[in-house]
Amino acid sequence: MATDAWAACKNLFVRWLRRHQGDEAEVLVAQLERGANQVARAADQDRARAQLAGSWQLELADLLDAHPELEGELRQILAEIGTQERAAAWYQTNVARDQGTVFAAQGGNVIHHSVTHVPPAAANPDAERGTPTDGRP
Repeated sequence: MATDAWAACKNLFVRWLRRHQGDEAEVLVAQLERGANQVARAADQDRARAQLAGSWQLELADLLDAHPELEGELRQILAEIGTQERAAAWYQTNVARDQGTVFAAQGGNVIHHSVTHVPPAAANPDAERGTPTDGRP
């Protein structure tokens, strides 16, 4: 979770919590940090995020049950977080034409192997059939 997008989203959410939860906000902020650390250490980070999402859904549902007037503001923050997540996404379009080759990667390596030496038999297809190459029949 330690990305620029995560930091921006976390800061938005923490400000909102502190504005509306007072002292209880610090407990939730600590819970948020603990969750981020758990995801960072997890072998399967996607699974860890999904599990944390469930607990935060319950936490926010409880908060909105106690303070239904905060729903509109929370929806605005969640929409802004979603916008920031989409802005952090990588997009790539690659097109190869006319026997071209595209080598592309995002966040990784491109490893390409090619043959740099063409065997003589492959260079002259007539040699495979035993046909003389000097033009004689």
